[in-house]
Amino acid sequence: MILHKTKIYITAILMLFCNSVFSHEDAESRIAFWKEYYNPKIEVSGNNIPSISIELIKIGPFYQLKSNVSNFTFTPSEDRKNNNPKFGYGKLFINGKYVSRIYSPYVFIRQFPEGNNEIKVILSSNMDHDISYQDELISDEIFFQFPEYNFAEARAQEHAKSTQCEFSEQGKLDRAKLQKIGLTVSESSKYLQCRYDSRNSILSNFKKQMTRLQRVHHDAILNSLLSRISVWKKYENKEISLAKARELDTFYEDKIHQTVEEHVKKSKKKGY
Repeated sequence: MILHKTKIYITAILMLFCNSVFSHEDAESRIAFWKEYYNPKIEVSGNNIPSISIELIKIGPFYQLKSNVSNFTFTPSEDRKNNNPKFGYGKLFINGKYVSRIYSPYVFIRQFPEGNNEIKVILSSNMDHDISYQDELISDEIFFQFPEYNFAEARAQEHAKSTQCEFSEQGKLDRAKLQKIGLTVSESSKYLQCRYDSRNSILSNFKKQMTRLQRVHHDAILNSLLSRISVWKKYENKEISLAKARELDTFYEDKIHQTVEEHVKKSKKKGY
């Protein structure tokens, strides 16, 4: 009797789910529903794997998102007609929220929220399955600061944001706690992570505007911060001693200057 009731209950749930899915006849609401409750994937294999890269182009006061795809075709006329991973559309997300379908290489975006924005496009089949290769979604993402500012302004912005890692109200509290146990503010994975996030989120968007030397220095700082974060996490987890943590911290900090010096020497040899 209990088994019979359980079967009825499961059947009712399945019927309710199916009715919910197919009641979303509008394409946009259907995608939103599937992304929230189901999020199916289809794996692609073999040769000629689909790929996508996106870029943002400014046109007057508006922005145009360009989607460059290969081994994939946008097919608006084939909606819900097949589940071939090489045909379909792109799912546009801004800051993690689904926005719309993309059925052409160019899409206008009229407005962005203020601040640093993540723009992401995931390739999807005509049956709303996200396409993956080796269990990784086939997608691309870029970050865009709105309103825009130039490289000089970005450097000032990054400096101000990094300063807040130590001198914000929370930063001051963290620094006081560290001082009580004989540590400096830079001997904390939390502080170093804040420094890394500040620099990466702002300046990495301007790498094309950097000189070759500036790019080398920027990447060297980020790599050093990542290594130092790892060191202090090990110390905080009691995997290494304070003396060892400080030794490694100094090593990775000094590596920034070594990397830059090596680049300068190579550049002189090549006549740059």
